[in-house]
Amino acid sequence: MFQPASLKGDSPTPIDERIRRKYLILYLVIIILSFIPCSLFEYFYIISLWKEQFYIIFFLLLPFNIFFLIYILQLSAILFSSLFLTLIKIIYSPKEGIFRRTIEDKDYLYWNLRNIVKKWPLFIIASNPFPWLKNRFTLRFFGVKIGKKCICDNAWISSEFVTIGKNVIIGMNSTIITFGIEKDNFILKRIIIEDDALIGAKCVLLPGTLIKRNTKLSAHSYTNYDDVLEENLIYAGHPAKLLEK
Repeated sequence: MFQPASLKGDSPTPIDERIRRKYLILYLVIIILSFIPCSLFEYFYIISLWKEQFYIIFFLLLPFNIFFLIYILQLSAILFSSLFLTLIKIIYSPKEGIFRRTIEDKDYLYWNLRNIVKKWPLFIIASNPFPWLKNRFTLRFFGVKIGKKCICDNAWISSEFVTIGKNVIIGMNSTIITFGIEKDNFILKRIIIEDDALIGAKCVLLPGTLIKRNTKLSAHSYTNYDDVLEENLIYAGHPAKLLEK
């Protein structure tokens, strides 16, 4: 598997450059819309407190004003992005499979469009001091299923077709990637991690992987496409093989 330069993989929403340029306006519209609530908040803040008798209060509350502005921007970006994402899914429903990596292929095109819509909120939330806000909050808005008491804050998780059960631990710098590229083919398949599974640091799970309940994948291991790791077992290696019963 390889990823061409035209498809950058620096976030859970890589985008083909051919499609990015063509639909840049969609990305810009979401950015502009997300600033509208911030502008309204700032407008009422200024007209309410920028008065001679309230000057001291205005400056005392300024740090809190900046704090709220940041979170209003991030939440607005998520909400507007979710709205556009819902509309795109209504127009063309996402599905798993192996598709052609061309703009003419609707599945590949709309996968990129969904990523364009999600790019802005994931970008600005990456700077948030609370790491859980990205993986355990924002990704849920985009359809990623993450169970309770799941630790996955330092992992790279694709923004769709991912199901993670309860009490799952995913180690630092591990990658849960539901898409792949083989020459001219584009692969998109769900990854399922069942309850109580443990994924070590710097592991890579390729599309179609199923890790069953209470299974452990040792650090620096990776799975193949459509791998099934049976429950209550330990796997390790490149690719992952049964290590211990």
